[in-house]
Amino acid sequence: MKNRVEGYRWKISRPYLAQHGATSLLEPHLAFGTIASRAVFQAAAKHRSKLEQASPKKAFDIAAYLNRLRWRDSFTQRLWFHPDLMWHNRLPEFDAVYCDEPLAGQKLEYFERWKDGRTGYPLLDAAMIQLGTDGFINFRMRAMATTFLTINCGVS
Repeated sequence: MKNRVEGYRWKISRPYLAQHGATSLLEPHLAFGTIASRAVFQAAAKHRSKLEQASPKKAFDIAAYLNRLRWRDSFTQRLWFHPDLMWHNRLPEFDAVYCDEPLAGQKLEYFERWKDGRTGYPLLDAAMIQLGTDGFINFRMRAMATTFLTINCGVS
């Protein structure tokens, strides 16, 4: 991670750059528990404190990474304390928008095109193709892909 932090705050908003050096690539390990977020946080915070005088920009980038890690853990904790969020809308007014029925017809077609990277939206398609090829896309691309599927395609 020490070599991947430079420019993190700027690169995370640029998909190409984010894929080439601005992500820790630790997400699968964090997700499956092969590394604890506390260990990552402590190591990054220690590295940040060493850099604060010598390289404030790098320290600032590490702070951005630590902030992203906090957000990740915040949502994980929210699901731990409210597991019903996996199956029910937090706000009841959204209950009528999505349903639990199996995909069929147009929604199934939308889902297949989304999954295969054939939506006609180049950035989204590139992200989905990369996900299928590499098994990983960065946070911004994951957010874009899930938003498109749920909001634009109406798939829940």
